[in-house]
Amino acid sequence: MTETAIGGSPLVELFPADFSKHILDKISVLEPLLRDLHALSSYDTKLAYVDHLSSVKNFLLKRPILQGYIQQLSLIEQYLCKAMIVIEQGERLFSFHDEETSMHREDVVALLEDIKPVEAFYDAMGGIIGYHLASLKIMHESTKRQQTEQKYFPPFGEDLTQDSLDLRKKIIEGIAFQGEMAEICPVGGAADRLNLQDEKTHENLPAARLEFLGHTLLEWIIRDLQAREYLHFNIFHRQVTTPIAMMTSQEKNNDQLVQDIVSENQFFSRPEESFKFFCQPLVPTFTQEGHWCLSRPMKLLLKPGGHGAIWKLASDAQIFQWLAKMQRKKAIIRQINNPIAGVDFGLLALTGIGCVEKKSLGFASCVRRVKTAEGMNILKQTKVAQGFSIVLSNIEYCDFKKCGIQDVPKDEIEPYSVFPSNTNVLFVDLPAIQEALGKVTYPGMLVNFRKMSHYDPDQGYVQGHVARLELLMQNIADGFEEVFTTSLEEDSRPVLKSFITFNKRYKTISPTKKQFVPGSGLVETALGCFYDYLKNAQELLAQYCHFRLPELPFEEDFLEKGPSFIFVYHPALGPLYEVIGQKVRGGCLGEYAELQLEIADANIEQLQVYGSLRVRAQQVMGHEEGGLLRYSSKVGRCYLKNVIVKNQGIDVTEENVYWKNKVHRKETCDVYLEGNSEFVAEDVTLEGEYNIIVKDGERLIARQQGSQVVFERESIASMSSKQGWRYRVAPDYHIALEWNV
Repeated sequence: MTETAIGGSPLVELFPADFSKHILDKISVLEPLLRDLHALSSYDTKLAYVDHLSSVKNFLLKRPILQGYIQQLSLIEQYLCKAMIVIEQGERLFSFHDEETSMHREDVVALLEDIKPVEAFYDAMGGIIGYHLASLKIMHESTKRQQTEQKYFPPFGEDLTQDSLDLRKKIIEGIAFQGEMAEICPVGGAADRLNLQDEKTHENLPAARLEFLGHTLLEWIIRDLQAREYLHFNIFHRQVTTPIAMMTSQEKNNDQLVQDIVSENQFFSRPEESFKFFCQPLVPTFTQEGHWCLSRPMKLLLKPGGHGAIWKLASDAQIFQWLAKMQRKKAIIRQINNPIAGVDFGLLALTGIGCVEKKSLGFASCVRRVKTAEGMNILKQTKVAQGFSIVLSNIEYCDFKKCGIQDVPKDEIEPYSVFPSNTNVLFVDLPAIQEALGKVTYPGMLVNFRKMSHYDPDQGYVQGHVARLELLMQNIADGFEEVFTTSLEEDSRPVLKSFITFNKRYKTISPTKKQFVPGSGLVETALGCFYDYLKNAQELLAQYCHFRLPELPFEEDFLEKGPSFIFVYHPALGPLYEVIGQKVRGGCLGEYAELQLEIADANIEQLQVYGSLRVRAQQVMGHEEGGLLRYSSKVGRCYLKNVIVKNQGIDVTEENVYWKNKVHRKETCDVYLEGNSEFVAEDVTLEGEYNIIVKDGERLIARQQGSQVVFERESIASMSSKQGWRYRVAPDYHIALEWNV
């Protein structure tokens, strides 16, 4: 089997025939030099050291203008200029400037501003020189298989696909611990393959701005989190506000755009101080020969250095200290491009298991499709003097060859690997992570080449294979290795500090990584994510709500004809399927019918929809006080019993973008609930177009009178503040609901 890079070329073929010797020569020069620099404690002593190197002297001797500019800079800036010469990047960055060519000091200053964050972040391994040396070493290692005594085994873990008393208890514990949790989200990825642009300005946009089912991916993270907080409120009658830390980047103006989304949404009616943003450095990209890439003359081509920067960066930016002051010692880590991860109880089970069993790290996992750009979770065993070092960890897809792993299915029936998928959804104990940082400061370093355009001083703009040193968030797990006297062949289930959960794939991961191209399949596209969303909707409606549904089409028919039905709901309706199944009980959706429930307090029984029904509450989970959301019973409520909705619904002949929820409708029945209000309909047929608005403080009752529907309005100001659903935990750890009127 031949392993291929993401650009489609065999990994070994990316490098020239004399690659090993060429790179080894560079490594042999830089290794002792970096050791000497590490022994020096200040930039003035480091500068004095590089000033005596012949490579630096000779380079600057030929470029007096550059030398003059450098002398005007600070010590650290002088050192960085000369460090780039030391690692043989000076020719690419400065060679076109000579006595006859105009050169601007601002160019040098701008270049250094790009390099300073890299120098600071990689300080523990030697700054930009250490970054370059590590990149060369990894490229060299990538051409050969690892020669170690490591063995890899499929991990054991918690099966979330089978209902049990213990699992239900862990879910309840996960809800209970919500008040002690934080949320940390890497949102700074480049998302180049999405080719996402602003529809008006055509400005390149980051993944956080991708609109999925009417909301940006960033909004999905917040909605899911608030749904879990709202569930906690309904069961334990206590409002909690989970602090949220977001790692951004400067790629595609990501940092500003992410903060804009949050501010445009008034911090989602949460305290402004409950948000923290910290920006990861963009790092230099390079070719197979180790030449740094440019986007234009004297301007480096920079890319985010991988979500693995999150740990050290959080430490440097004092995110851990901020969370400690807020008494938060645990966190859920969730990558932004996977909106499926929040459905049902997966995150709550992950939280409950991690907190109750006092684990340091947890992975949310599922089966892994072979031949996809997904890492795999493994149990890694290494023979050591004291016995066997064992750790639950991750191997990224571009390292399979190096580790001797065949990316083949476990059987001929299903296209899934013997190893489960790493989904970048983690539970972490924050003090344990900080301790692990001392062992694994830069986790999971890898080099992965992609085809990309870049500027070459000799050839102009060229298309070639480009990489950067990437860090992997999930490989902080390598800091939790433990030594046992017995091997995994003898004891296949040792007690580890880390754990893993296994759930259905369509309830765990469906990434929105790339733009859909006809004929290329749905995997890793937003359209594919929508298809998985519908799989979840099918399971929820059919198995928990006992709805009759049209069959979900196979992928080929789905691409040609679109979805056979649409069901979209606010996560606060549950998010647990067993909760939604008590709120929505029995009914059917006709072919191409649409049911959208942007509401939490819905009581629906025997609803039939032949067309389009949208119920939307202005206040889904509570009311605002001073601009802050207070979870309460002051919400929009909807009671529907034996209701039939008939209209022309979605216009399937139009160019509908279903996964964005941009749909043309011939007719629809819209119910909009302002503030604290209620819509009630029983034994009613709503036929044709309706636009029903229920005002704050009002109950609107629909009654059938012959072939007509009449509406009665009454005040609910004097009614009990405990209207709507009451939640309680039953002795068997099911959540039982009771409707209070």
